[in-house]
Amino acid sequence: MLVTRRRSPPAIPIPPIRLDGLALPLLSAVTILGVEIDSSLSFTSHVKKTAANAAGKLSCVRRVSHLIDARGVTNLYAAQVRSVMEYAPLTWSSCPPSYLGLLDKVQDRARRLISTKVLPDEQAPLLQPLQHRRDVAGLCATYKIHKEGAPHLSALRQPWAAPHPHNTREACTENHLTVPFARTETFLRSFVPRYTRLWNNLVSDTDIHKVPTLQKFKCEANKWLKV
Repeated sequence: MLVTRRRSPPAIPIPPIRLDGLALPLLSAVTILGVEIDSSLSFTSHVKKTAANAAGKLSCVRRVSHLIDARGVTNLYAAQVRSVMEYAPLTWSSCPPSYLGLLDKVQDRARRLISTKVLPDEQAPLLQPLQHRRDVAGLCATYKIHKEGAPHLSALRQPWAAPHPHNTREACTENHLTVPFARTETFLRSFVPRYTRLWNNLVSDTDIHKVPTLQKFKCEANKWLKV
């Protein structure tokens, strides 16, 4: 696969690559550990295929929904459909919002299906927004990187920001991270810039980052994002 941001292919022909005497075909996209990456390093095709796969699984849930109640439909959706849409989300979360909306449409259809199974005296089970769940996962990953020192995530570590000499509302405080400069909207939406900014907002608003365990941090981050 030739990785490039050019809209037209280069004029110089790409030399063939041979392995055991066989020429490897040039692909426009490759799949690594279940995540599809195209030649422009975008994840739009991956998200579109994920949404189509999740929609097909939701159709299967719909076919058996007459056999189970609202709670059963919710559990089946969470296990078989939502899990597909939440595989490696921090990798492709830089995808444009219009494509992430395809996943939200699948969850909206699931919510309508669940509502048809709710009895008059029951309350519909709660489905958290997918972006909310991705944000919690991103904050938890940031906590593991900077508070627990996870060695396998050390490449994503950002330096701590130097405190500002003047005490203002916008000044950096303790436990703030340096936000990397982003030249493009795609990079601005990617994991490091997005969740570094979100971490700084969390540190400015609360003391959640000082909790001793990841599980406690996850619970408190859930509450903070709901506000």
